[in-house]
Amino acid sequence: MRNILQFLIKYQFLLLFLLLETIAISLVIRYNYYHQLSYLNFAQKWHASVSLKKERIKQYLKLKTVNERLVAENESLRNELAFYKKAFNKQSEQRNIDSTNLRFLVAKVINSSVHLPYNYLTLDKGTEEGVQPNMAVICDQGIVGVVIAVSKHFSVVMPVLNKKFRVSAKFKKNNYFGSFEWSGNNYRIGVLNDIPLHVPVAKGDTIITSGYSNIFPEGIMIGVVEDFSVSMGTFYSINVRLTTDFKNLYYVYLITDNSLNERTTLENSVTNE
Repeated sequence: MRNILQFLIKYQFLLLFLLLETIAISLVIRYNYYHQLSYLNFAQKWHASVSLKKERIKQYLKLKTVNERLVAENESLRNELAFYKKAFNKQSEQRNIDSTNLRFLVAKVINSSVHLPYNYLTLDKGTEEGVQPNMAVICDQGIVGVVIAVSKHFSVVMPVLNKKFRVSAKFKKNNYFGSFEWSGNNYRIGVLNDIPLHVPVAKGDTIITSGYSNIFPEGIMIGVVEDFSVSMGTFYSINVRLTTDFKNLYYVYLITDNSLNERTTLENSVTNE
């Protein structure tokens, strides 16, 4: 109480001035139509500005929820697309690897690295959600990697950015295929090997998965040709800019192929003879 009194005594003239100023302004606004309109206009603009900022803050705080809803919706749409493609192919009696018994499971990246020779990702889904080793992992931008280890609630992925990673890839324009791997230096650049010199190659060509892998279906985006050179005199060494930005990777899709076991069993039976 004493501090309040001391404050009032110390600043009594300033407080009195502010009080009188407030009364004067209120009287001017109350009895002058022009000033009243000006005040109302200012008040409305100020209120609108504050409301807009509050709404933007609310929207920002809701981004996580919105993103999770969108990812869940994408998961559902991918599954529906695979189903209808399969149904269409049955009716037209055509075979398309992209429309086999594929199911998509969404997961969140909770740990990752990009600058090591052998990088790995950790996902927040495990065996309890149906995740198994050797499941393909993709995102909305393209290829991501392969599941190599699974626990009850988590899984570890070997991404493209790992010197052990290999996948069969091809040109979208002409279906010539080769072996794709990471360059080991730039996290945005991979290398496509084993492409013969007679194959027409141009900067900007699209590279996708070939479907010859037992893990990745055909048609998953890998990247575009950055540049190329001759390797060993008979093949190209083609630098491919990855479409997947591993520094901005939050949600991924794990692919379950219900026909994979049948295919793998058949191919192994022939190989082991």
